[in-house]
Amino acid sequence: MTYNAKDRFYKQAKQDRYAARSVYKLEELDHRYGLFKRGQQIVDLGCAPGSWLQFLAEKVGKKGLVLGYDIAPAQVTPAPPATWKVADVYELTPTAVLTDLYTLRHGEPPPDPEAPPPMKVDAVVSDMAPKLTGIRDADQARSVELQSEALRLAEALVKPGGFFVAKLFQGRDTDEFVKRVKDFYKEAKLLKPEATREGSREVFLLARGKRAAKGLASPTERRR
Repeated sequence: MTYNAKDRFYKQAKQDRYAARSVYKLEELDHRYGLFKRGQQIVDLGCAPGSWLQFLAEKVGKKGLVLGYDIAPAQVTPAPPATWKVADVYELTPTAVLTDLYTLRHGEPPPDPEAPPPMKVDAVVSDMAPKLTGIRDADQARSVELQSEALRLAEALVKPGGFFVAKLFQGRDTDEFVKRVKDFYKEAKLLKPEATREGSREVFLLARGKRAAKGLASPTERRR
């Protein structure tokens, strides 16, 4: 199915000076559920080109923190205190994220980067997507694989009561992934924001009410 690459959301993003139209998917979730507030600390996975970073920086304000990661550089310089780093989620550990959060907050690394002071975030949001092959089942499986890594980090980093947002390609593995998420959150649902392109299998999982943490995930832990 063909689609209009320069649809109204694309044009609106240009007008609002956002890096990409995908910002309006996150904005809709926020509008419907009141997710983001002043002073929050957010980890943004798959942050390039940077529209989510821009939006989140506006929402959390100067007393909050937004830390983004992607294998590609972001194309924006978000307002402080938001920043981004190039990183592969498969290699990213909770300890590394805590070290980066401490550095962002205090302006210098922790005394012991291998054992940074514990810090919890309000949410992990993930717009990660695999490089598409055109093979539906393979692309969907890779999507779940990526978001399993996001869930691994969220399990360790999100504070009790916090939330998790993840983009998925809907398919045969999606329901099983939602069940796994419900082990850690009181509520999990799939949503399709208006800005999603027509005919796309893309959905967003919103999980709220993080259950009490079970401890820091192992740095070597990967897919469950």
